[in-house]
Amino acid sequence: MRGNSKTAHVNVRMTEEERAVIMARSSSFDMAPSTFMREAALRIGQKPVKIADEATLRQILHQMKKQGGNLNQAVHAANAYGVDAQTARQLTEAVRLVSSTASQLSNLISKNRELS
Repeated sequence: MRGNSKTAHVNVRMTEEERAVIMARSSSFDMAPSTFMREAALRIGQKPVKIADEATLRQILHQMKKQGGNLNQAVHAANAYGVDAQTARQLTEAVRLVSSTASQLSNLISKNRELS
């Protein structure tokens, strides 16, 4: 279905409040309202509407692996040489970055659950 030319139309009547909710939800997923509604309708009962494209998820995974490697190196340095001010800053920054990325993934999962 994706990638095919979209030529057929379905008109849907709704209240202004319903339209506002659809516009807000589609915007929160960075999707056009028509794409959001089409995917929601076609995938109901099968799987949730896409909340992030594959490139975004791959980028987050890459960041998480990189940050995890940095954290691992910082912990090795702390074990080998003790924790001086520089190592403590590195550990703090690595933990902050990993925590930030984990929060991003958690938010994606939460949005997915809202749609289920």
